[in-house]
Amino acid sequence: MPARRISMVRIIKTVTFLTLALSTLFFFGSGSALRAQGGPCWLLDSPFSEILSGSGESALVSACDASSSTPSAQTENISQADLSYFVRSPLLASQPESNANLLVNNLNEDTPENTTQSETTVVVYGDTVMVGFIDTGNFLPRTPGVSSLSGLARSIDKGQSFVEINKVPPNARALGISDPSLAVDRKGNFYISTIQQVPTSNGQESYMGVARSIDGGATFSPSVLISGTGPVDQAFQDKELIVADNTGGPYEGNVYMAWTEFDIGGSQVLLARSTDGGLTFSKPIVLSDGRNGVQGATPAVGPNGEVYVLWLSFGRTAELKIRKSLDGGVTFEPEKIVAPFTVSSDATASRNCGRRALKGNIRYLEIPSMAVDQSRSPTRGTVYVTYSSDRDGSSGPDVADVYLARSPDGGDTWSAPLRVNDDNTQSDQFQPAVAVAKNGTVGLMYYDRRRDPENLNIDVFMARSTDGGQTFEPNFKVTDRSFPVPPIGTNGRNFDNLRSICYMGDYNQIAADNEAFYLVWGDNRMTIFTDRFPAPNGRPDPNVFFAKIPVQPGVSSVGPAIPKHSMQIP
Repeated sequence: MPARRISMVRIIKTVTFLTLALSTLFFFGSGSALRAQGGPCWLLDSPFSEILSGSGESALVSACDASSSTPSAQTENISQADLSYFVRSPLLASQPESNANLLVNNLNEDTPENTTQSETTVVVYGDTVMVGFIDTGNFLPRTPGVSSLSGLARSIDKGQSFVEINKVPPNARALGISDPSLAVDRKGNFYISTIQQVPTSNGQESYMGVARSIDGGATFSPSVLISGTGPVDQAFQDKELIVADNTGGPYEGNVYMAWTEFDIGGSQVLLARSTDGGLTFSKPIVLSDGRNGVQGATPAVGPNGEVYVLWLSFGRTAELKIRKSLDGGVTFEPEKIVAPFTVSSDATASRNCGRRALKGNIRYLEIPSMAVDQSRSPTRGTVYVTYSSDRDGSSGPDVADVYLARSPDGGDTWSAPLRVNDDNTQSDQFQPAVAVAKNGTVGLMYYDRRRDPENLNIDVFMARSTDGGQTFEPNFKVTDRSFPVPPIGTNGRNFDNLRSICYMGDYNQIAADNEAFYLVWGDNRMTIFTDRFPAPNGRPDPNVFFAKIPVQPGVSSVGPAIPKHSMQIP
């Protein structure tokens, strides 16, 4: 990463969010100077670079700083000698029959050192479980219409086994640069959205993209491009999520996508909708007020077709904000505050990463998750928002805990945030996700370090509530093996040169039906040996794992052992 950028971001790290807002006026006062850098590359040196998504930052660093001496360019010339030493530890690569965690991605698709699978997304339709994830393997060389950083895997037996299918097809003109998000409609059509980047002679153009499947997830069409409100060669489209209306109401089948657009005026939350099954999308509308730093746009649909969009606002104070539409996403009610939050930051890691980070050099954004109860239970219509926050600030030991806020009246009023993690440690709990089962049971998953006194190794924990999020049963561990942090911030770089420094993913997801919760997450338990990381130590290898947890309270396993992944481990 260029030295000019690291020094700039380290300065930015020391300012308050108020100073960030004021600095926008100074930095963006000379748009012509910024435009001369080509495309949206100006964003890497802006005050808002700290709230770029991991995928957005990685894509910009790769595209804007590409040269014959960069790690990205070096990777395009991997020799067969490199490939011959690309092996995994047999001990950690094997999956015992009793293992309740299932490997999702195909390890044979990796290429050294591009072995990152992370930022998971999942939907369920009948017996089909679709999983999407960032996948840096086989992305290079960069080829429009071919190169994609988003992988897909499908199970047709409700998560008993997975087969990785092709990458998410980019638009014919574009590179797929990730932030995958899945949705499914009541007909079983699947949709996956990603960031798309179109190379040009002067730089690149930035879009969102949506690919769809009408054959049960077996194949996906090339992505259609959706532009933002600003010039495509200057604005940058970042961190989208997608959802479909399955309510059977007047907006049945609508597909909604929300995301963040960065331009020389700041950042804003956008929403576009499709009323023809993802073939075309409307011109996006702006949902956030003002141009302070916003990120993490998250859409959800209520039981009567209400459309909610949630986001992070880094203004004078850090807050979660929400807006609601009652007419299928055409117009929205005024924004409301869900809850304030306090950003999480470990001082040493933040210095190492040149931005806010958690211990172990994990770049961090407090990306929220939202779900709406569509059951026929008494809690029907309740809106649930989960997020992480350092509520005790510098006066307390925890850097990050997981909270839940709920609204029983359609987002008009919100409960006081409830801390979900029930540990008494000084460890981090972060990156939460929420889903609601068909009977109204609420399920939350999150990364948790409570089992490591050093606050480094990670597990996935879960909590369930059967009373509308007012109380939760004791937290329980989902992972059957703790995992470490890979070398993502060593010597000023990530081991994977298609990921920015300190990148370990921004989000995981959880889905639910009438019988189970379906969890997917980035997991570093396996060990890999390469030329750069030889035996006996090697390095942790980021992959995607899956678990199926019953809706029934008090039960933390589906019962029968999940069979081994069917692919051959090298």
